[in-house]
Amino acid sequence: MEYLLCNLKRIFYLLIIYSSSRLFFYIFNSDIFHSDLIYSFLEGIRFDISSVLYINICIIFLLIFPTNLRTNRIYVKFTNILFYTLNLPFIILNNFDIEYFKFTQKRTTYDFFEYLTLGSGNDAINLLPQYITDYWYITVLTLIQTYFLLKIKFVPSEKIKNYFYSYFIFLIMIGLFITGARGGTQLKPIKPISAGIWSNTENSVLILNTPFCIFHSYNSNDLDIHEYFSDEEIKKYYDNKVDLNNKKKFDNKNIVIIILESFSKEYVGYYNDGKGYTPFLDSLISYSLVMERAFSNGVKSIEALPSIISGIPTLMNNPFITSSYATNKYNSLPKLLKNEGYSTSFYHGGNRGTMGFYQYCKKAGFDKYFGREDYNNEKDYDGFWGIYDGPFFSYFLEKLNLEKEPFFSSIFSLSSHPPYKIPPEFDNVFNKGKLNIHESISYTDFVLGKFFREAKQEEWYKNTLFVITSDHTSPESLDVKYKNKVGRYSIPILYFMGDSSLKSSNNTVTQQIDIMPTILDIINYNKNYFCFGKSIFTKKNWAISCVNNEYLFITDSSYIYNKNENYNSYLDPNKKKKIKNKNKEINLFLSIKQKYNNSLINNKMINEN
Repeated sequence: MEYLLCNLKRIFYLLIIYSSSRLFFYIFNSDIFHSDLIYSFLEGIRFDISSVLYINICIIFLLIFPTNLRTNRIYVKFTNILFYTLNLPFIILNNFDIEYFKFTQKRTTYDFFEYLTLGSGNDAINLLPQYITDYWYITVLTLIQTYFLLKIKFVPSEKIKNYFYSYFIFLIMIGLFITGARGGTQLKPIKPISAGIWSNTENSVLILNTPFCIFHSYNSNDLDIHEYFSDEEIKKYYDNKVDLNNKKKFDNKNIVIIILESFSKEYVGYYNDGKGYTPFLDSLISYSLVMERAFSNGVKSIEALPSIISGIPTLMNNPFITSSYATNKYNSLPKLLKNEGYSTSFYHGGNRGTMGFYQYCKKAGFDKYFGREDYNNEKDYDGFWGIYDGPFFSYFLEKLNLEKEPFFSSIFSLSSHPPYKIPPEFDNVFNKGKLNIHESISYTDFVLGKFFREAKQEEWYKNTLFVITSDHTSPESLDVKYKNKVGRYSIPILYFMGDSSLKSSNNTVTQQIDIMPTILDIINYNKNYFCFGKSIFTKKNWAISCVNNEYLFITDSSYIYNKNENYNSYLDPNKKKKIKNKNKEINLFLSIKQKYNNSLINNKMINEN
């Protein structure tokens, strides 16, 4: 029985480690969790047992299989080393999510490794020392857990005396292993969607652990076919095939999209009674078509690019770029505009391939891609992500001046990304604010002002439509009105013409996937195309997002949350005033969900008519 007790002891110690990680996860993300916390912690043990058994399947088999090799010194040493090798990486990943969750709003899944293979592995390595020091409390927790784990050793001395008895125990252990790994004796094994059945589904990310989510997202289908409506019925509510009959003359304006890293609406003074860190952006807004109720479609940079450039949101667990649907045929601004004689280019100061940007841009049809390697001056490297915004925006302007009109170009900033590094010469120049990100927001706003002042001197400027938006919000927040799921998606979107001919305020509920059709509407594009968004000039009021299998659907009059086909409508973003579901809004949401899933699965993302 010695080997049996040793296995049980190891599992018990691992469960203590996972529970301590859950406690830290709760402490540092407590504002998003609700009641039933004790039950949530208890329910979490069920998922921890499943993960621990999956991780240690080969160790358990080696130690419970009836053989006297278990007493061999080399055999024992091998199984101990294997135990540490298998468990330590998963403990580290589980702890990593304590802070990373704030950025992704979900437990890490298998797509994280796909993201690393897209060329972002070097970025992760560069940022690791900063992560270890910035989040020292997670480092300390991990070291304590590692010490605790290393104390668990298997040193058996008991040889088998009765093989019949040993095989009997072996079979019982196999049965217990299967029961524990599948989460109980219910008909189907537990999955991430099962979290909260015993306690509170609002606490599902607290109940889950990261290894469990990684295992259950590997090689899984991203989407399911939906049949809420027939093909004819769905057109009553939503049709994303844009059939144009625009008789106005096509206006081949130059188009520049500026995507600002982590520029939450909370940081922009215009939206907050002048309290912000963006004096230039505030001044530009007064000469722009500014969207008052704008939202991102995701919470990660890798999700933003397809939304903005192709009108494709990520309404699944994997980002579109890393999903199995990334090879589908789809429309994009560079593809559509290239057919109208535009040259197209994309700029990002990070390493080529970071977050899959390079791969996506090639698929989306950009003629040229410029990154850190193309800039080719390491003196301006921030040591973490890429080239500082200041020199890279100057490089961007130099390249635009060489473009033949009409041109479409986009630039993605990076200095306001953690660890928020700005050039040394700007130390103590900007308002440091109360959050780590504030100073870098002010720096990038300053860079933006310099870019526009210099671009204004160029001949192409007045004939150029500039679109400025954010890739997503930052988890760093002080204002209570942004500390909710709606605030987590609130971003600036503005349309500015070089001749200042676009100048107004618009209250339409809009989002990143509306940028593509709005641009095409402004320049009088007159060919049919497929897009999940809608032009702001259609007066259609809705925005959609999905994280951790929970949809948020924002309309002009309500905020609808949907998980596991349960719909709850609220009058306010803090979910205090629940209201009766409106059939028209629910039908619109279901239509979008059905059209999105079925279009991606069937590879029907272009207008074939």
